[in-house]
Amino acid sequence: MKLLKAIRLYTKFIYLFLLGKVIRKNEYKEEYDKVSRTYSRWIERMKKHTDEILRIDLLEKETNTDILDFACGTGYISNSLLGSIGNPHLSVTAVDISEKMLEIAQLEIDDPRCTFVLQDGMSFLEMEESEKYNAIYFGFGIPYFNRRKVVKQFNRILKENGTVHLISNCRGTLEGISEIYLDLMKDDPSMINRIMEIGFNLPKSEKSLKTWFSRYSFDTISLKTVNELMIFKTPIELYDWLKQTGAIAGTGKIFTESKVVDNKIIEKIKDTLAYKNQYRINHKFILAIFQKSSQR
Repeated sequence: MKLLKAIRLYTKFIYLFLLGKVIRKNEYKEEYDKVSRTYSRWIERMKKHTDEILRIDLLEKETNTDILDFACGTGYISNSLLGSIGNPHLSVTAVDISEKMLEIAQLEIDDPRCTFVLQDGMSFLEMEESEKYNAIYFGFGIPYFNRRKVVKQFNRILKENGTVHLISNCRGTLEGISEIYLDLMKDDPSMINRIMEIGFNLPKSEKSLKTWFSRYSFDTISLKTVNELMIFKTPIELYDWLKQTGAIAGTGKIFTESKVVDNKIIEKIKDTLAYKNQYRINHKFILAIFQKSSQR
């Protein structure tokens, strides 16, 4: 029976893929527009880790410093950099595809040194001049891009010895959640409306992330894996956190009957993620800083 369910599911995946029914960037944009007002819940939890990749000391060598905050969201990184660096010649360019996210960033940041750009990330990179930036910050955005194209463009637009400051989800994050979605899809493949590809873009480990960047002439300054445990009192509280923070952005587009599926997900969380009257999930990610090599 399990084998039959798996065959039915993967047959449906292939069918949808051939029809081009894959969740696209504009649909992720819609998802992040929806969570923009509650995204602060994500920032509250993750800012202590994001702060580790700021590394202001790497930016203080240059008088004129140009920084790109790529896929900036509500602007936490940009705001932190501007607040920490008094250099009047600092320039921060904050780019995101979500209009609602950028609206909040503009409310949070009142600094003439910051420029906001509403644009698809890859389109922005491809239009930028070569060797423009001293540093690029990239927070939790890798799954939404073709990693090879992004890293190649990062190398092109960075100045010699420029740095990429990165925090990214990796394989093993949100253990149990992917299994819940797969179980639901196996139970009734007819409910599936779209498929997601972002899981294939996650780095497996520090080693794989390092390889991605070394192929495009980046040296590694630092690498660190973090596994953050999050505890909730009820299944509904856990699921609300996932939806309100964008941690499962895109999943709302998978099923035809999202409200029906919501109730089923909550029941499965109750059955599979309970631990001593609490409900637990993990968030696993990599903190990394890479430097454009001057010897290649």
